[in-house]
Amino acid sequence: MAKDWSDGLRRVLLSIGIVCAVFLPVASAADKGVSTLKMVFAGDVMGHDMQITAAKRDGGDTAYNYHPPFQWVKDYISAADVAVANLEVTLGVTPYTGYPQFSSHESLAAALRDAGFDVLLTANNHTLDRGKRGVMRTLAVLDSLGIPHTGTFRDSAEFAANYPLIVTKNDFRLALLNYTYGTNGITADKPNVVNYIDTSRIAADLAKARSLKPDYTIVCVHWGEEYKNVENAEQRRLAEFFVRHGANLIVGSHPHVVQPLTKIPVAGANDSVPVIYSLGNFISNQRDRYRDGGVTLEVSLTKTNGAVALQSVGYEPFWVYRYNENNRGTVFRLIGINDYLKNPERYPVLGENDKKTMMLFFEDTKKIMGNVGK
Repeated sequence: MAKDWSDGLRRVLLSIGIVCAVFLPVASAADKGVSTLKMVFAGDVMGHDMQITAAKRDGGDTAYNYHPPFQWVKDYISAADVAVANLEVTLGVTPYTGYPQFSSHESLAAALRDAGFDVLLTANNHTLDRGKRGVMRTLAVLDSLGIPHTGTFRDSAEFAANYPLIVTKNDFRLALLNYTYGTNGITADKPNVVNYIDTSRIAADLAKARSLKPDYTIVCVHWGEEYKNVENAEQRRLAEFFVRHGANLIVGSHPHVVQPLTKIPVAGANDSVPVIYSLGNFISNQRDRYRDGGVTLEVSLTKTNGAVALQSVGYEPFWVYRYNENNRGTVFRLIGINDYLKNPERYPVLGENDKKTMMLFFEDTKKIMGNVGK
């Protein structure tokens, strides 16, 4: 990844105020003059106590191994040109604990990278769970692994040089912005910067994004009410604000349940902006109804002679399978439900209760989404 800079180069870039771009490996276009881009956005990557224990169990009780939970979804994630997830834990600060102050072993980030994620979002209500040390260590881990990220910054100079995050892939130039409603009442220690939802600040950020001339501008926002399957009035108000100021796509997280995917008309134009109010949990230990899974948002773009068009928007449902593997204790594995229905032989046999629970999540999700996409 091109964001794996040396410390010296980073300091030079920061000192002269250059906005740094992430250049992902380029795939050739199928047709001359036409480029395509598929983006996938995943919801909350959590790190509850039982997940931490399971990662150590998967590591043979001598190390933490977070790769197995993603083994059945790796091909799907890796197939996207750009895959983004919300990292709702701090990394590498002991003791490793879950709720209410999350810190996971840094191998979680390596597993996400190896599963195919290209960018991780760090602005959420658990960003400051381990204070300044947690912020600094998380950013250091992501940088050491070459994982582009946005939402939190070491200081204002790093923010100015790296925000919005610019991602370039397949001849597309994307601007990625990330905000959170709060940080559980904890205040960031100076000089750390956390992107909070502040409309005057966001308007300025979106204006800066426009000046960088991206093909597509994406706002990822941590908002809404936990465990509510419908967005609230404040989410709708903010979404309309983002659209007025130039957002082309809005991706929500935080409620830990799926909320609707819809579109907002662009005033004065024959156009609209997709918004998904909540992707739900990507992986967690939450097992209550609606909370034991989530969706990924799939967005496909085309670019023909410089003109960008939204080709399709849809979603894929995922369920967190928690089970006792070979009587050695609880482990976690993500299941793509549509893939399971097509290819059940790829997966170990689910017990009848597990299958019923997974299909209940599937039916609930389809009702929430209505007739949109898959």
